[in-house]
Amino acid sequence: MNHKYVIGLPAYNEEKNIAKLLDKINSLKTTFGNSLHVIIVNDGSTDDTEAVLKKYSSQFTYINYINHPQNLGLGNAMNTLLQYAVKNLDDQDVLITFDADNTHNPNIIPNMIDMLFLKNLDIVIASRFTKGGKEIGLSRIRKIYSRGAMVFCRLVFHIHNVKDYSCGYRAYHIGFLKKLIEQYGGKVLNSKGFECMVEILAKAGKIGVKAGEYPLVLEYNLKEGQSKMNVKKTIMGYMRLALKVRKPKTRIGV
Repeated sequence: MNHKYVIGLPAYNEEKNIAKLLDKINSLKTTFGNSLHVIIVNDGSTDDTEAVLKKYSSQFTYINYINHPQNLGLGNAMNTLLQYAVKNLDDQDVLITFDADNTHNPNIIPNMIDMLFLKNLDIVIASRFTKGGKEIGLSRIRKIYSRGAMVFCRLVFHIHNVKDYSCGYRAYHIGFLKKLIEQYGGKVLNSKGFECMVEILAKAGKIGVKAGEYPLVLEYNLKEGQSKMNVKKTIMGYMRLALKVRKPKTRIGV
């Protein structure tokens, strides 16, 4: 069976980073050939991100993008990617999501996909906190925040084999994504901010996700430009999720 492997990238004002990342992704064509596809959601960028995407999509037919007319937030960009995936891909295909700021190296994607299928998992997370993972270039305070978030999420949303709940670098089995979105009434994400990545996992945990982690070296030193994350707002978002995320009601036909 021929699988499709779709890389989904939410992007907002990444003109300085996304070309470098797409060049790295292009090296994966030797591994995946015509099975590899890239879809970018340009979330209302006000810089030259779209100009970069136009250049690459005209040069490489496997790269395409969707424009949001204005910035709607990471949660809405991720929702667009998830909806695209479940509408256009088959159950055995794979969606791989990660950041467009060149901090996530795509060279571990083949290993993540192998893990997904060999261990019969629903989601594989590229994790900073599993053996072999680490963070380069993060400030001490950001490291403290990220580890605090890990402890909080493990206590509140505990999923077997998961430590890194907030990292968006993941490989999703499409069959599971379809089940997840259907169980939650057609839309799994209500969060607009960075807490959306935790929301996906928290809700996946409520329906019995089989997850695993592959070590990630977060290369924050390669990012050009300032972080778009409001740490305080994101932490408050995690706390709201603790109150709001519930197991979905049983849906007929699921």
